[in-house]
Amino acid sequence: MKKFKVLVFILWLSWLVLGSSPTGAAENKKMVITVPAAIEVETDKIYLGQIALLEGVPPGLREQLNKIYLGPAPRYAETTWLYRSNVQYALDRSGLSGKYDLQMPSKVKITRACQLLTTEMLQAAVETYIREKASPFWTEWRLEPGRLAERKIPRGRLELQPDGDVQVKPGLLTVRLRIIIDGKVFTTIPVTSRLHIQAPVYVSTKRLAKHEVLTADCLCREIQELKTGQELLTPLVVEQFRVVREIPAGRVLSATDLQKIPLVEKGSKIRLILDQQPIRLELYVLAEEDGWLGDQIFVTNLGSNRQLKATVIGPGLVEVK
Repeated sequence: MKKFKVLVFILWLSWLVLGSSPTGAAENKKMVITVPAAIEVETDKIYLGQIALLEGVPPGLREQLNKIYLGPAPRYAETTWLYRSNVQYALDRSGLSGKYDLQMPSKVKITRACQLLTTEMLQAAVETYIREKASPFWTEWRLEPGRLAERKIPRGRLELQPDGDVQVKPGLLTVRLRIIIDGKVFTTIPVTSRLHIQAPVYVSTKRLAKHEVLTADCLCREIQELKTGQELLTPLVVEQFRVVREIPAGRVLSATDLQKIPLVEKGSKIRLILDQQPIRLELYVLAEEDGWLGDQIFVTNLGSNRQLKATVIGPGLVEVK
């Protein structure tokens, strides 16, 4: 009987030690928080749940861990460091001192998640814009890239659009592009290139005096590389135009070198219709200035030498109402 009691006591003691120890171990087991040596984040702020692997977390505690704030994220294309001591301080201040095992280097490299905006992408966007603006009279054009640098921008659906309208002309050309991420403007970037354009231009074959009317034999067309963008490219009915200044032979004509022949020329004798009911008169007057359809010009009555203002209504014809 005595041996039986001793055996029961030994069995009870074994159960107490072996049976209850797993529970005690479970209660004392710490959760493991693992932070790698390098991390890429996508948001403006860093939280523990974004960067750490959480293991052995008791029920109801995971949400608290996820929301522990560790500081601001770096800007795009920049790097910051997260120190182990700062993470420990944040955990302890949250009431978790002694409840965790932090697996983390002394400092962790933090970068911002991004995509690369390449120089080829910027150049392609400018070329698309020029293609839409190109004159139908251009025979050839070429874009020479400037000094561009690739840059890091936020991840998302990327669009590149011109910011405002730009006068497309040969030489240095700067197009400001809007960088749009997921439908929102992230920033704008100026892209400078050199534009080369070839097109048929008008070249004077002889010297032209001021106000000389053009004829077919005083001009020729040549395909040349444009210099200013002001070169005249539109086909002309030459007999309807005159030059506004003296033009030397061999000069490429610009739009500012020509004007349409006026319906009334300064110093010419023209007809004037005076229409003031019930009186309607016609008489000859002297034009004091050039005039085109609808212009109001000064004319002089040849009989009285009196000046008055009249409206040009046709070739050599003005009207006063």
